Amino acid sequence: MREVLAARSRDAASPTFSPDGLYFPGPVYEDHWGLPAEVPAYHWLP
Repeated sequence: MREVLAARSRDAASPTFSPDGLYFPGPVYEDHWGLPAEVPAYHWLP
């Protein structure tokens, strides 16, 4: 990591991949937190 940062060039790092197909399906909380198990904002995702 030090070498990549010192190079100050993205060419020194691994390739960056497209985020196509990646999504955050919502948080998952343990029951003891007392938070909802589902987040309605993400119900449209497959």
